[in-house]
Amino acid sequence: MSKEDLIKGLNEDLAAELGTVIRYTYQSSKAMGFVGYELREILKDEIADELGHAAFLMDVIVDLGGEPTTIPHPFEKPEGLKAMLELDMAMEKNDVENYRAHAAMAEELGLVELNMKLEEMAADEAGHARELRRLLSGL
Repeated sequence: MSKEDLIKGLNEDLAAELGTVIRYTYQSSKAMGFVGYELREILKDEIADELGHAAFLMDVIVDLGGEPTTIPHPFEKPEGLKAMLELDMAMEKNDVENYRAHAAMAEELGLVELNMKLEEMAADEAGHARELRRLLSGL
């Protein structure tokens, strides 16, 4: 495991965050009705949170000597709130797994601050998934 492997992983995380910002913005525009209103409110806060994650990842990638990606991870565009929420939950779960794996890489390289921040970001994404799961259970 090398610093280059970690940079590659962090760029994957960055692409996912950029894709999530776009996906949540898109989904907000498609969310209708009472539940759609609630989803829009949740996503508004999540978009800002995901942008914060992206900015942090860009800084870290540069600090490690890498070049941050500006290409977002592509995403599906399912119709209907339930399908959107199911997609989002799956994506959040994937993000948690990736952050935990990259945190372990950072720990192996002795990057204590990065390890802890990535674990914190994994917990944050798990919290997003919990909110989405609660909303989904109400449909």
